[in-house]
Amino acid sequence: MNKLVIFDLDDTLLCTDSEFHFTKYVVKRGMLDKDFYLKKIKAFDKDYRSGNLDFKDYMRFLLYPLIGKNKKELDLLVANFINSSKDILTDNLTFELLEKHKKDIVLIASGALDFIVKGFANYFEVEEFLGTKTEFVEDKVTGETIGEPNFDKGKLAYVSEWCKTKRLNLEEATFYTDSIHDLPLVEKCKNSIVVSPDERLKEHAEKNNLQIITR
Repeated sequence: MNKLVIFDLDDTLLCTDSEFHFTKYVVKRGMLDKDFYLKKIKAFDKDYRSGNLDFKDYMRFLLYPLIGKNKKELDLLVANFINSSKDILTDNLTFELLEKHKKDIVLIASGALDFIVKGFANYFEVEEFLGTKTEFVEDKVTGETIGEPNFDKGKLAYVSEWCKTKRLNLEEATFYTDSIHDLPLVEKCKNSIVVSPDERLKEHAEKNNLQIITR
């Protein structure tokens, strides 16, 4: 029986942050004012590092220039972004991990917006993915998200529910991540592997004898 392998996306399967580069791409296309972007992104980065990030507010910022776009327009925008930026988003480790687990059941589970995660899942030819759900009304982006973000304990809840529907044992899964924010899922999966982790996750990994990969 094929085993379940779960990948975080940003700074894990990718070598950088997808939403950061996607927003830069949106700025380059003239869809978002550069000065406004720089001011907001610095504030969000400060809040993230201090543990005070309002995730919903961050999602609203990312969605703001996309309000009114339909799903087909978003899919095309993300596909063009990935094609133009793939060399800075991926590295050798990206494809080594995908190749290693090509015969396994692979799930990409990320706090990033679902249409961005979908774009990378399509690019990597991975069928299953979970992201923070974007709200659409009459097939148009509203600028809001639905439910809890796919982040921290929220990610554990969404992945657990997904496993139930697929009749898969989450505790037996292999989970790759870089972030302490994924600790609930790290602790749930017996075989968690950390990839160039942040300091807090590195400390946890060393204390618990988890495998550490450095890219």
